[in-house]
Amino acid sequence: MKSLLLTAATMLALAGGTFAQNLPPEFRWEVGANGGYSVITRPVGPPAVYSGTSTNIVKDISIRASYYFSPNWMISLDLGNRRWETFGEWKLMDKFGKALTPVKVPFLLADHALNQTVQMNYVIPFYTQFRNFNRANLYFGAQVGMIQTVNDGSRQYSKYASATDSGYTYVSGYNYGPGMGYSLGLQTGFIYYIVPRLGVTAELCLRYVNVKTTDMNYAAANSKYHIMHFPQTVGIRYRLY
Repeated sequence: MKSLLLTAATMLALAGGTFAQNLPPEFRWEVGANGGYSVITRPVGPPAVYSGTSTNIVKDISIRASYYFSPNWMISLDLGNRRWETFGEWKLMDKFGKALTPVKVPFLLADHALNQTVQMNYVIPFYTQFRNFNRANLYFGAQVGMIQTVNDGSRQYSKYASATDSGYTYVSGYNYGPGMGYSLGLQTGFIYYIVPRLGVTAELCLRYVNVKTTDMNYAAANSKYHIMHFPQTVGIRYRLY
């Protein structure tokens, strides 16, 4: 009887050890960095003459810290930076009322658009065959945060050489004033872990931004605007513990 009990205890111990080895390590904290590109819509709020007719693709960078409440829930803090600019054409008239050829004018909304965003994500984990390694995480969720736009509110001037008035001067560049606002958005991403602690990631975001600026030019016509912007980034992730 004693030998039977001893054998059963040994088998249970071995089974428990095997089960423990098959559980993936629980990493709660994760840090990383993202880099890629983003595009924006034309600003809504200012008069059309100051919002431009086209935008461009710009670099988008951020750093990230994440905490996993469980294998299925993650909260993240994202700090990022990018440049917002649109382009339009101004129709000019010289001092004699003659229509001149339209000129392309850049409108710089933000030399630096800085975000501090909190994300809440639902996570779908993927494991290796024996569940000893969390191989990847697919996540999607919502975000809310603050945005600061850094700009000098200046205007650039150029001379338009024409047959009737060679000294005609016009505004050839318009910079919005600095501002502050809030952002709301959605995101989805995929993290693939090369080794248990180190992974690579790709993420797509959709963000709505509402900004109030200190721009007092033209009777404060450009003191408020809202846009959509769409970061598309890749990056790295490192699990701390």
